[in-house]
Amino acid sequence: MKFHIIPTALCLCMASSWAVQAQEDWGSSLNLLLKSDWNDRWFVISRLNLAGRSDNEELFLQYTGASVGYQLSQRWSGRLGYRYARFRIRDEWRSERRPIVELYYANRLYEWRVTGRSRVEFRSRDWSDNDVRVRQEFTITAPWTVTRLGMKPFIEEELFYSRDNDWVEANWATLGFSFFPAKGAKVKVGYRNNRFRLRGDITTRHTLVAGINLFF
Repeated sequence: MKFHIIPTALCLCMASSWAVQAQEDWGSSLNLLLKSDWNDRWFVISRLNLAGRSDNEELFLQYTGASVGYQLSQRWSGRLGYRYARFRIRDEWRSERRPIVELYYANRLYEWRVTGRSRVEFRSRDWSDNDVRVRQEFTITAPWTVTRLGMKPFIEEELFYSRDNDWVEANWATLGFSFFPAKGAKVKVGYRNNRFRLRGDITTRHTLVAGINLFF
């Protein structure tokens, strides 16, 4: 039991420390992912997201997109995709076009599932300067299950680096549970401590996250 408690306690401590001296808000992020395998190597992924802020009273982000992926080996895959995003800025919706290149890694270490994703985004915006952003994500999922649903605890960390601004734009630290309610379906729920820059200043948003992944 003590091994179950340690990673959870560490994540809670990190989330608490990142929130110190920061302007805080509450929001949500809802995600739908569809993945279809063409054959043993090629696959396609489509994603839709809606996000709220201002104590979850305002929808401020929408995006959708798709990627074509190729399984390079048992553990590595590459993806090439495109995302169209809309941001609510000063009561007006602004658009962003975002070609994406990704490298994805998945493995099991002592029954723990470990994944890593390196993404480069080429952000084209009419309302702001264009930018190239690098995102690095790591996820560790525990081997044990809790509840009758077979929920597994996971820890996720993602850093966002803006090349043109030469700074870390955001840091997402997520703690939650994932489970498979049916064949071909995965559900993730959790809490995210979102530290990000707003007009150059660091602020915090506490985000409740939920996602559904469907595999065909």
